[in-house]
Amino acid sequence: MALTLASRAFDLDDADAVFEFFYRQGWTDGLPIVPPTEDKVIAMLAALRRGRDDVLALVAPRMAPATAEKVAINMVMAGCLPAYAPVVAAGLVAMCAPTFNLHGIQTTTNPVAPLLLVNGPIRGGVELNCGRNALGPGRRANAAIGRAIRFILQNIGGGTPGEVDKSTLGMPGKYTFCFGEDEENSPWAPLHVDRGFARGDSVATMIGAQGTHNVCYLGQRGRGALDLVADAMATKGNNNVFIGAGQPLVVLPSGHAERLAAEGFSKADVQAYLWERAAIPAASYDAADIAPMFTPFVHDGMVRVTRRPGDILVVVAGGPEPYHITYLPSFGETEAISCRIDA
Repeated sequence: MALTLASRAFDLDDADAVFEFFYRQGWTDGLPIVPPTEDKVIAMLAALRRGRDDVLALVAPRMAPATAEKVAINMVMAGCLPAYAPVVAAGLVAMCAPTFNLHGIQTTTNPVAPLLLVNGPIRGGVELNCGRNALGPGRRANAAIGRAIRFILQNIGGGTPGEVDKSTLGMPGKYTFCFGEDEENSPWAPLHVDRGFARGDSVATMIGAQGTHNVCYLGQRGRGALDLVADAMATKGNNNVFIGAGQPLVVLPSGHAERLAAEGFSKADVQAYLWERAAIPAASYDAADIAPMFTPFVHDGMVRVTRRPGDILVVVAGGPEPYHITYLPSFGETEAISCRIDA
């Protein structure tokens, strides 16, 4: 018997009418969508390899069930290919883990969004950009996978901008926030191996991240580049600093990583170096400027960006030139979660 869908169907004339109707219902991100026709949704369901009513996760703050059918609809709307389905499914499960604190991320005034970082062989299979412009436009997989996560947050979880999503200013990562690690050009083990997975596993890691902060270093020393990154990290308005928790992300192009490795730095050395130097004298704080609900983490008289060096996540991605480095503070009240991709 042919599969039938449980969702409501609408009889609309063309793609323009579909977009206008969905936009007026508050089901889009403001950009045109791919009409989720029955045949496209059924094909996406097949790629998810789950029954129509199977629940992948409960999405905060509504704690609404993300059934395979609803996930498939949102993936089609976002422009996903069926091959992307396992990546979206793993990212969804990761961001709904309790310690990720999706409820807080969905409802805060902070400009934070779930960032999906992908490791392993599936990156090549879906043509995910890990190199030049990895955090920018131009690659369907990055754009559509990240956008599908956004639609799930909004249409299933209820994170409607301006209503439940109370972000004061927002940021572009709330449209789409997805890239892969450039494992092939890194001198170190990739993130998923650091987190206990086998190198041959495909893994989705969700990080509650703020916007990108570019650090430009045009010198010749790896250590010199880290000094500038540490300086960028140690700002009093950084969530990781005033909350005293979280897992910020440092994205190093392969040129910087190779230079650091040549100088004898392991990834753990990089984390320790940044943790030691990304610090602010506790005596420089005025008590009136610290929110009463938060307590910065102080070690040896210095306010630290994280509680442990290993909480600073370091990955390699982007173009090869040892020029620019990207720092992404985290929400603070969140834990990065990794899930194996069932590809």
